[in-house]
Amino acid sequence: MKLINKFKSNNFDTRKSNKISHIIVHYTALNGSKEAIEYLCDPENKVSSHYFISKRGFIYNLVDEKKRAWHAGESYWDGKKDINSCSIGVELDYNPKKNKYYKKRLIISFMNLILKLKKKYKIHNKNILGHSDIAPYRKIDPGKYFPWNKINALNNFKKTKVLKNIENSLEIWFKKNNLIYQKRKILFMLAFIGYEVEPSINDINKYNNLLKSYSYRFINFNKLKLIRKKRYSLIKRHFIKEVLTFKVSFYS
Repeated sequence: MKLINKFKSNNFDTRKSNKISHIIVHYTALNGSKEAIEYLCDPENKVSSHYFISKRGFIYNLVDEKKRAWHAGESYWDGKKDINSCSIGVELDYNPKKNKYYKKRLIISFMNLILKLKKKYKIHNKNILGHSDIAPYRKIDPGKYFPWNKINALNNFKKTKVLKNIENSLEIWFKKNNLIYQKRKILFMLAFIGYEVEPSINDINKYNNLLKSYSYRFINFNKLKLIRKKRYSLIKRHFIKEVLTFKVSFYS
């Protein structure tokens, strides 16, 4: 995999954490590579990313990985608010107003880069996130047409008796803890997964944005109407998986 180091951005500072644990995916929503690179390198914009990938699949390294690029902005994930300090930012040459789908060569290069970063920093698939996951109330990128399925969006549980028993036990636990309404249960589970849910508790529009962000990343359906009946069950399975993973890592 060849990296282009021709252009460099000075929009960075020092990481507050030495551990890189996340990759955040963005789209530029600009008019091509030239405009995007100029924007990301312009000191007046105070925006940057470690990598930019063009429609033709060229990968530009704009900021050294050791530095804290300015791509996440005001964000939150799993208790962390300074996402810039623990992540690698990747900007993609995509504008939803001009294209419906991402270019194939761009996605191939993106996957090659992701595999390299995953191996280098031991990043789990669940920590490869969209800007809309860490800032669901103000961002929508990389958008509903980004092929999250290529990053193994959600390791599906097959419907088994064991899973069904766990789901039944979870519903009993919800009832005992006064989590009666589906919305409250969903917010509880999404908070455990990593999302910032507080702004959406009393705001239906923000709640819908939160569900969209989750659905695009972890369920990978573009037509939300088709999954409304299934979404609660899928979130529940995802939550169970996270709980089981947490218990294994906690006691190991």
